[in-house]
Amino acid sequence: MMKKILLKVAITVCSLAAFASANAEVPISFAVQFGYTAPQGSWFKGDKGSDFAKFGLGGDIDVLWHLEQFDYKLGVGVTFNSALMFYGDLDNFSDTGFYGLSLYGIKGQWRFFNSKVSPYGALSLGLSRFATPDYTMNGKVVVEGQSAFGFGIRPEVGVEFGVFFLSAGYLIPMKYSVYEGMDSESAGNLQINMGLRFSLFRR
Repeated sequence: MMKKILLKVAITVCSLAAFASANAEVPISFAVQFGYTAPQGSWFKGDKGSDFAKFGLGGDIDVLWHLEQFDYKLGVGVTFNSALMFYGDLDNFSDTGFYGLSLYGIKGQWRFFNSKVSPYGALSLGLSRFATPDYTMNGKVVVEGQSAFGFGIRPEVGVEFGVFFLSAGYLIPMKYSVYEGMDSESAGNLQINMGLRFSLFRR
């Protein structure tokens, strides 16, 4: 999964670089960010309330078109967000794996100032996909991993320092019905990221 994410990032960056070389100045920006992920929701809780998924890694890419009518402070576009969250049910001596949670959606971002340093707020909406790992015992698969789709909502806040920025995004926990015969459980995450945003125009 991580290889696919990196491949998508590379393709996006190369495509935008080629576009930029052919167009001197257009109101487009693109960003890549990576960081720490904290799982949220009942999917990551054990029967006794213990957390068996406590951390992970996440990433996000987006491409935004900045509107001249709003002095280029408002950007709208598309985004892809993904996270791998480490699973380890050590109390029962089971093997480890990763949960996956992704969002494919549209994104709106408001940048408060047209300066090198500026806070911003953003909201992403779209299709979310939650995937469970293969649950194994002694190297044998006991329950095969499954996935389910839902509606994703991800607010985000951050501060830009030129091309560098820091952000915090919260993929609101939504319920997913993954296994037939089991109750739906909620899954989401909190991401603390560092990233780079490149603009093909002067703000």
